[in-house]
Amino acid sequence: MPMRPSESGQLILFLQQLNLLLDAGVSIERSFRSIGRDSTSKLFSSFSTKVAGELEKGSTLPEILDREAKFFDAFDKALIKSCWQTGKLAAGFSQLYDHHRKKGDLSEQIKAAFVYPCILAVSAFASTIFLFTFVVPRFETIASQNEIELSLISNVVFSLANFFTQYGIILGGFILIVLLLILSPVGLTFRQSLMLSMPILGPITNSTEVGKWCRSLALLLRHDIPIQDALRLCADLYSFNKMQEQGKALADQVEKGVNLTDAMAETGLFPDAAIQLSRTGGDTGNYDIMLDKAADFLTADNARKVKSIMSLVEPAVILFAGCVIALIIFALISVTMSLNSSFI
Repeated sequence: MPMRPSESGQLILFLQQLNLLLDAGVSIERSFRSIGRDSTSKLFSSFSTKVAGELEKGSTLPEILDREAKFFDAFDKALIKSCWQTGKLAAGFSQLYDHHRKKGDLSEQIKAAFVYPCILAVSAFASTIFLFTFVVPRFETIASQNEIELSLISNVVFSLANFFTQYGIILGGFILIVLLLILSPVGLTFRQSLMLSMPILGPITNSTEVGKWCRSLALLLRHDIPIQDALRLCADLYSFNKMQEQGKALADQVEKGVNLTDAMAETGLFPDAAIQLSRTGGDTGNYDIMLDKAADFLTADNARKVKSIMSLVEPAVILFAGCVIALIIFALISVTMSLNSSFI
């Protein structure tokens, strides 16, 4: 089960604290004991204290994580096990912290980029509904009582107001039911397919997932985890079921002897830049370095695309909302002016 955002943030903080203690030469047992005493998170405080006790009894860290740690996935456990066996635990936790931090930073950047446009869109929608539901009908009543001849714009605005007044609750209920179905586990496949097939957001989402896969695979290969095992672990890191299946198919191809870069190209998931960097890594024997470069390239490219999209979306939302509200105001002013002229 995926961690909640709050737990993900706590995990990053936990890894940072453990990394600092191990890097300073503090033993693994004392490091966990110290975090258990000082951590403000009850979850990680209890976990760290339990791990420290198990380590002092002679258990190995990989064994403890298999039994206790529900917030470490198979990828994390495989990396920690490799570092434990090679004695490079401090370096391993440092790289694991960096891995989770970059993954969290990317997620936060994407969310932050969409927050302001979403607030604008919701505010504009709420204002429009309020005008159509409460303000426009009163002007329509006044126009009807005084038998005012309405302009085309006024007729359109009043017709929309009547529609929202009569069918607004039904329409809102229908939209709510559809959204609940899409957001429920039943609609998971449809939701994921929709996100990946959207004209602009689809390629960005795909590229983000591929970048995460490249960075994760590079980290596992750097710690001498067999490529077949590393590919299967990385396949499970995809957020989309279809991509997980493609990732596992890629692992099967490599296990059969197909070159990694050729297998990547066959999936259709990877942009040309990632494939070329992977090919260079295969030729030079530096897959981990080149895959890291591919992840950096994709992250920078996604950041540029998101920034460009937001620079267009924000003014578009403002312009659309302004036009709709301007039409409503024009229709109401038209009624007011016609009413005034009828008394002259």
